[in-house]
Amino acid sequence: MISYLSGMRSSPAKYFAALRRISRSSGSLARSRTLITRSLQLLAWLDDEGIALADLTQPTLDRWLAQDTRRHVHIRTFLRWAQHHKLTRKLHVPVRRVGKPSLFIADDDRVQQLRRCVHDTSIPLTTRVAGSLVLLLGLQISRILRLTTGEVSAEQGMVRLHLNGHQVDLPPRISDLVQQLVEQAEAAWHESRSASTTPWLFPGHNPARPLKLQSIVLQFRKHGLNGLAGRNTARLALAADVPASILAELTGTSVSNATRWAALTKRDWTGYLATRQEPDA
Repeated sequence: MISYLSGMRSSPAKYFAALRRISRSSGSLARSRTLITRSLQLLAWLDDEGIALADLTQPTLDRWLAQDTRRHVHIRTFLRWAQHHKLTRKLHVPVRRVGKPSLFIADDDRVQQLRRCVHDTSIPLTTRVAGSLVLLLGLQISRILRLTTGEVSAEQGMVRLHLNGHQVDLPPRISDLVQQLVEQAEAAWHESRSASTTPWLFPGHNPARPLKLQSIVLQFRKHGLNGLAGRNTARLALAADVPASILAELTGTSVSNATRWAALTKRDWTGYLATRQEPDA
């Protein structure tokens, strides 16, 4: 890739250095690595094709994107940067069409796994809490791992999560589990406060970072818990009981995405919204 990059001088290095600075300040190291990887993949492919970045056309970009649909969202940042610095022409990265979720488990299996998370003391506490929140609230594991102890409050034995500006009261037994984890996390944070400014609910081996996603995923597999399929089933169950706006607030997804979940349940919330808009009798 030497011949290609020589024409760009130090510009790519500046871009990658900026991403690294952002990742250190925001904690988005995994995302920054993905952005850099996708950018390097495009540059290497262009070099193999004998095409300079300045000569990249829309049809050529579309041909590269068609090889792997996962590239769409991650290459958009690099191309916007390149266009801003006049390294390439204006190019369009199509928004990927969001498909319907396809991985589910039977709701009885979801409830059974949730009971195991609540009662099975042979499963590590972090796994039990994460599994409970996935299987009960349909939350993404990555969102759960970013929780801090400040997003958990307790009152009269009931634990409340503060999610995306929405407060969620947890059932008593899950409240007990979360409270135990809060106590462990706060104790760990006080011991290593000099190494971390964030009191993570799920602290990792490095106190400055939350527990790695891969660690929980491996624990889920070890103890027979379904992550993505369990989350999808839980979210589907919620979509059948609450309107899309509440589902979006609870899970942190967009209203349009929550609406798609509601559509999967074949529910019509027009009547609900109408009653919400009516004045109190």
